[in-house]
Amino acid sequence: MKTLPTLIAYFSFVLISFAQTDLILSIDGEEFEVNLNETYHLKINGKDSEVLLKEKDTLLFKDSKFKFKHIKNHKITQSKIEEGVIQIMMFTAMGSGVLVQKYESFDPNMLKEMMLNEVIKESVSYGYKMKREDYEKELSDGVKLKVLKAVLEYKGEIETYEVASYSGKRDEGLLFVTMNLDSMGEEEGADMIGLMWDTLILVP
Repeated sequence: MKTLPTLIAYFSFVLISFAQTDLILSIDGEEFEVNLNETYHLKINGKDSEVLLKEKDTLLFKDSKFKFKHIKNHKITQSKIEEGVIQIMMFTAMGSGVLVQKYESFDPNMLKEMMLNEVIKESVSYGYKMKREDYEKELSDGVKLKVLKAVLEYKGEIETYEVASYSGKRDEGLLFVTMNLDSMGEEEGADMIGLMWDTLILVP
């Protein structure tokens, strides 16, 4: 392993000016707080160099039961709804998004129709007309899911909702919900949902 005393000393000096930090950079056991997308000037073995930490445009979200890719701008949050139920969410500023509920002691297959009715009821009561377009989705790993799909329309505005479930083992499983609320030509929600479905892999 190379020793970099000059680099570490210079790095320490440069970092003093940065208050807001995102990452920890470790060099020969020394840790430094750094920002994404900010250039740091270093001397490595007497040579001036630049270090820039960047995040990939497409990231991989990985859980013990599933994984999928998403654009870095679409942040994922996780929360515990109740004992044995974890919820993972990813949304656009327009309200489109993906929601996954992971059940550790319950098969959520019977919840699909109820979940679909729950997410569309407000729009339906407002006056949106609904059309069902259920279909079967084959994932990249060959797993087939039955997807409940509702397309709602009101005065030219269209909302699309999908619900699917997967049970890998007895008394546990996953519930997937997608909501595409984009209108006025926006495609961010459709792109987010499409990337999730195209790259989703389930763990038995």
